[in-house]
Amino acid sequence: MADVVSIQTNGSVLTKKMIRRLDGYLDRINLSIHSLNERKAKLLVGKKDYDLQHIVEIAKEISSSNIDLLIAPVWVPGYNDDDIQEIIEFGKRIGAGKKWKAFGIQKFVKYRFGRIPKGVKRMDFRTFFKKLEEMDKSLILSREDFGIVKCKELPKKFRVGEKVKLKLEMHGRIKGEMIAIARERVIQVVDTNKKIGDYVNARITRNKDNIYVAKEI
Repeated sequence: MADVVSIQTNGSVLTKKMIRRLDGYLDRINLSIHSLNERKAKLLVGKKDYDLQHIVEIAKEISSSNIDLLIAPVWVPGYNDDDIQEIIEFGKRIGAGKKWKAFGIQKFVKYRFGRIPKGVKRMDFRTFFKKLEEMDKSLILSREDFGIVKCKELPKKFRVGEKVKLKLEMHGRIKGEMIAIARERVIQVVDTNKKIGDYVNARITRNKDNIYVAKEI
């Protein structure tokens, strides 16, 4: 598989003009559409002003361009179980996946900083893959589909427990989180009220897979 330049987006900020400008520079857009029902879509995205019709039109615009479209819904048990097949039919109808796989259905996983809809049901991976197989075996993706290969791990530049002084470079995703750069690595700094450009004394709390988290001390 050749190198692929792609982006992952929910499409809210994309316009038809942007798609035309990206045509020729971008290989694929992985577009998150969790439901084609407006009420459910707004609920799952967590935004009352989410414009589903705009996303539908953006999906059609991508499909009509030279940019490949992969539709990537998150399957949230108890919320959009009946919507996944409808999304698949929509993707096939508009011509998603001209060159690569058309769908990348994601299993909902609870994690600390993610959105957890009230009353969401649990689905284990075995059940998830079985359901995908029952719909269409091609929905089960592999590393080869995305050109993912194992490679030698980069050397760790920080050890857990190490005290460091870091300069904050940008805001993180959530309140109290900032991003720093040191020793050619990006560090997520949590529990801080400091601003961009400030220095903080922090302790490294995670270095697994070269993903670094530090807590201000």
